[in-house]
Amino acid sequence: MKKNKKNWFIRLISILFIIFIALFIAGESGFYEAKVKRNVALTDEAIKQFEEDILTGKEVDIKKYLTTEDKDYSNTFTRAGDKMSNIVEEIFSGGITNVWEIFKYLFT
Repeated sequence: MKKNKKNWFIRLISILFIIFIALFIAGESGFYEAKVKRNVALTDEAIKQFEEDILTGKEVDIKKYLTTEDKDYSNTFTRAGDKMSNIVEEIFSGGITNVWEIFKYLFT
């Protein structure tokens, strides 16, 4: 009976890739929260107060009526995923730049 020899390197790379994808998705899942934070809306109470202040002739400052909530959903895994994605991005963008420089050198 022949024993199957599994390549541990390929297995390790596959596991790391799956972990990377999972962490990347977890990091990107905060997109909706960030979008909501950027588009801070006036609450019903703030709108009523704003309308009352306009009717009474008070000085109106929009910062007074805006509500913001800063929620940090990051943890060790999402920070690690962000670091890994930044490293991969740097490698790919640097690699593309280097390949372009090689082509320029070869054809000029």
